[in-house]
Amino acid sequence: MSDDLDRISLTLPPAMVDRLDDIVDDWEYASRSEAFRDALRDFFAAYEWESGGDAVHHGTIVVVHDHHVSGIADELQSVQHEMADIVTSVQHIHLSHDTCMETLIVEGPGTEITELANRLRAVSGVQQVKVVVVGD
Repeated sequence: MSDDLDRISLTLPPAMVDRLDDIVDDWEYASRSEAFRDALRDFFAAYEWESGGDAVHHGTIVVVHDHHVSGIADELQSVQHEMADIVTSVQHIHLSHDTCMETLIVEGPGTEITELANRLRAVSGVQQVKVVVVGD
């Protein structure tokens, strides 16, 4: 074992161990430890996000909308321009004849990312908004 790693012990019910082993195999992790490190990085990112404050976060906001709603493209774009200081990239995808998806890459304080997501949710014709924040 490397000198820069600490060993810890973890006690789990057998059903959880079986489930973990299935995931380790299915996702082709090198070991249970690799799977736990991956899960803990997500756990830490969620903690930082939920702790609030003005810490800088990185992530995506996914917006699904009906593109037939009059003026929706202009309104979504207007909101994105007003908050351009945290929007670093936007991708627009046609999911079907009626539905589009935009993926916004964001970087900024959690309060501003939340504000952007809420403003996008309020646009008429928006069907779904999902925020995913990742750690450094």
